[in-house]
Order: sequence, then C-alpha cells, then structure tokens
Amino acid sequence: ITKTEVSIMYINGIANNEIIEEVRKRLNRINIDGILESGYIEQLIEDQTNTTFPTIYHTERPDSVAGNLLEGKIAIFVNGTPFVLLVPALFIDFFQSVEDYYERFDISSAIRFLRTVVFFISLVGPAIYIAATTFHQEMIPLPLLRSIIESKQSVPFSTVIEVLGLLIAFELLQESGIHLPQAIGQSVSVVGGIVVGTAAVEAGFISPAALI
Repeated sequence: ITKTEVSIMYINGIANNEIIEEVRKRLNRINIDGILESGYIEQLIEDQTNTTFPTIYHTERPDSVAGNLLEGKIAIFVNGTPFVLLVPALFIDFFQSVEDYYERFDISSAIRFLRTVVFFISLVGPAIYIAATTFHQEMIPLPLLRSIIESKQSVPFSTVIEVLGLLIAFELLQESGIHLPQAIGQSVSVVGGIVVGTAAVEAGFISPAALI
C-alpha cells in the first residue's frame, strides 16, 4: 500500500555473491501492507525473530556505511528513513564506533577491546556482586567485606532488591534523557544519576557498595 522504495548497495567484487542473493531473496519474500521504516525490514529478514538482541546492524552515518561497504557488507536503504541496515552483522560490529575510522589502528583496536571488556563487566558485574555478598562471602577479602557489612547495616532491603532498584532507576533516567530535548537530556541523565544515587544512599535505601 505504501509503495516504499527499498534498495540494496554493495561493492561488486568485495561483497559475497551468495549473501547478495540471500538478501534479494529475503526482500522479495516480504509480504506486508506497508513499510514505514527500516525497522520493518529488519524484523522481516533477520535470522532469529524471538531474541532481544539485535542481529542486523543499523546506522545513520554515511561514513560508517561507506566503511562497512569496503569491508564487504551489504547496505539496505529504505526511502523515508535515515537509518541504513548493514548485513551480515557480527557480534563485534556492535562495539564499533564511527570515530574508530579516524584513529590509528592500534588505538581504535585498544578502545574497541576496552568496550568489549566493559560490556561483559556491566553484564555480569551486578550478578557477581549479589552472588558474592549473599552466598559466597568467603570470596571477598576481609577488609572489603568489613566495609560492605558496615555500609549495609542501615539498609532495610536485601542486596537483590538494592541492585534491581538501581538498575531500574538508571534505566528510567537514561530513557528520560533520550526523550527530553538534546540541550537538557544529557544533563538530566548524568546529573540525575548522581543526585538520585547520592540521595538514595543518604536516605538509607541502598548501600554505597551497591551504588558503586
């Protein structure tokens, strides 16, 4: 119904011909009344639909699209939206920044490695903290364990409630920063996190160790 134009772009001789044909086949297989945005295409051609993780990389930066085309990726353009889909997507692609193309290879590789390490720390850090402080206190050095116990004496909630509450609060602050005007959105997300975290510690709702 919408008659939205969808185009693919690739560099002949660099992109894999089998993947090009697979992209064409999946696009021709789409049967839907309307395409308003590239997110429609993304959900209709991806390998796994029952997943919360992105399986197709998308960007609105022309320099990022050009760089990925030179790496053999295929770009899918949808008329009316600034976001371009890039396939096939690898796990490491989601840790790539546009600024990586403007840095020396050793610096950009080190920063990308740092992003990957920080991702895994943020992914398993809260779980490790809960497991160590709740079930495996013997794994924590005695001076650190003493300070954690002292900081939790005035907190009425369990460690699980503390960590879950903090994660939800920070997620809400991040969402509010995204949907506010850009001039104040970043300030709200950063300052709001500091203010809410400090106020929660002073009120005795959470311990400083959980906040850290």
